Amino acid sequence: MSQNQISFLLCFLVLAVVGCQSPSSQESTQIDSLLTEIVIPEEIYDPDPTDTIPGNLYGINSSAKETAELVRKTVQTLFKDDLDKDIIDEYSRKFIFFEYDLNEDGNKEIMVGFTGPYFCGSGGCTQMILDREGNVITQFTVSDYPVVIDNTKSNGWKDLFIVSGGKYRIVKFDGKTYPSNPSMQPELKLLPGDGLPRALDFVNEPYPWFKF
Repeated sequence: MSQNQISFLLCFLVLAVVGCQSPSSQESTQIDSLLTEIVIPEEIYDPDPTDTIPGNLYGINSSAKETAELVRKTVQTLFKDDLDKDIIDEYSRKFIFFEYDLNEDGNKEIMVGFTGPYFCGSGGCTQMILDREGNVITQFTVSDYPVVIDNTKSNGWKDLFIVSGGKYRIVKFDGKTYPSNPSMQPELKLLPGDGLPRALDFVNEPYPWFKF
C-alpha cells in the first residue's frame, strides 16, 4: 500500500468515527489535532522490485541507494563503448555490491559482482573493488561467488579468498591493488571458516540486483 493510500485510509477512518453530521467547533479542533498527530509511515525502499524479497530484508551493506548509484555511474563509464554498441546483453546489465572496510581506514570499499554471458564464463565472472569515489582499485577476472574476507592482512589490506576455476585462491594486496586473475594465486587447502565475512553471497543471502 502506498503512502498516499495509507493517508487516505486514515482520514477516512477518522471521518467515519465522528459520523456524517457537521462537527461542532470543539469537535473540529479535536479532529484537526488527531489528524496532525497521525504519523504516516515511510514507504520501505525496495532496491529490486523485480524479485519477491521485501525491501527490509536486504543487508545494509548491499542495498544502499547512494552506493548503487555510484556503482552504476562507474560501470556505465567503464563499459560505455560496449553499451553504446549494444554489445552487453540485457541479462548482463546488472550488478550486486557489498560494502566493507578492507584496509580499516574508516571508509568502506565497494565490492561489485556481475553476471550474464558478457561478464561470466566457465572459470567465473568479472568482479571489481571500488573506493568511495568510484575509482577502480582492482578488476578481477574468472572470479566466482562468494568472496571470503580473511582476518589476516597484506600491506594493510585484508586477504581475500576468491573462488576461481572451482577452487578457493588466496588473493593478497600488493600495496597498490589485488592481483586481477585469482586463478594464478595460491590455492587455499582448507575451506574458509564460517565466521569470516562473505561478500557477494547472493546464493545464500538476499541481494538486490541493480540495473545499469
